[in-house]
Amino acid sequence: NRFVSVTFNASGHIISFYDKTEGRELVPKDAAANVFELYDDVPLYWDAWDIEIYSLEKYQTLKSAVVLIVEEGPLVASISVRVPISDGSVLTQTISLSEHSPRLDFDCSVDWHENRKCLKVSFTWDIYSDVATYETQFGVVQRPTHRNTTWDMAKFEVCGHKFADLSEFGYGVALLNDCKYGFSTLGNSMSMSLLRAPKAPDEHSDMGHHSFRYAIYPHTGTFSESNVVQEAYQFNVPLLELPITIPPQISSLRKRPFFSVSGARNVVLDTVKRAEDDKTSYIVRLYEAYGGHARALLTSRLPFSSVCKVNLLEEPMDGPGIERLDHSTALKVPFKPFEVVSLLFTL
Repeated sequence: NRFVSVTFNASGHIISFYDKTEGRELVPKDAAANVFELYDDVPLYWDAWDIEIYSLEKYQTLKSAVVLIVEEGPLVASISVRVPISDGSVLTQTISLSEHSPRLDFDCSVDWHENRKCLKVSFTWDIYSDVATYETQFGVVQRPTHRNTTWDMAKFEVCGHKFADLSEFGYGVALLNDCKYGFSTLGNSMSMSLLRAPKAPDEHSDMGHHSFRYAIYPHTGTFSESNVVQEAYQFNVPLLELPITIPPQISSLRKRPFFSVSGARNVVLDTVKRAEDDKTSYIVRLYEAYGGHARALLTSRLPFSSVCKVNLLEEPMDGPGIERLDHSTALKVPFKPFEVVSLLFTL
């Protein structure tokens, strides 16, 4: 498309990911991305819970694949890649690039019948940083991309939620996903754990059919300067079109959201729900996502009589207050780094 150009080899590996806007090649020479690796996975104890660092020493790269073009645009271009994992397991993925985004999507389907194996997918980038960033609940954590000390070595597998990001000054790449939570970054190589096959306490654990999605999202700037958090939300919670009936008395709200946030791109409106103890009240939960201060403007299209700050148990709490603008339903809400703010709106 007009943003990026992606080249695959006969194994379905990405051998070129070129950012046309920045004039930058992301895959180093003689390296590749979207490479599937099958590891021996035999922990000392607790098959279903533990992953040992020595398992990284014994693996095979899955190079045999069948690649077919399934769509040629103009809105979407897609290829299908079928990768035999073993005699009993096979992975099929559809890789798609749309006209309106630099994001490359991978839709995967796996028939999985293995014994103490771990399937990973790896990506090698022409990006260097001593830390990588991983999403956690209401924020992010950073972990080293090296193993200089035993403390660093112990972080060979990192828990993450919707994304993992590797950025240097001026540029970065994020791996987005919709249901996988194990990541690793060593040097300029990132990997994501896709499937395991433990045999205790359940010898049939995870056997059968699996479906999951992940994506590559390149961006300018460091992670803190990017819109990776928003893109990860859009990947995990895509826009849905549903037929609904709107009562005439609220027809003026038809094209506007009930709650919206502006003035602080690092603030995320995460939750709108009914209050637990008062069904006529609503909880609006927001958080600061990048690790900085913010002052956001929260606008409500619903009339309300009062609003107060509450904790996660929905109990009123003290602290820096919120400011309601005169003659409006807009509020100025201050945030500290990674702060979660819950507001109780009484209609």
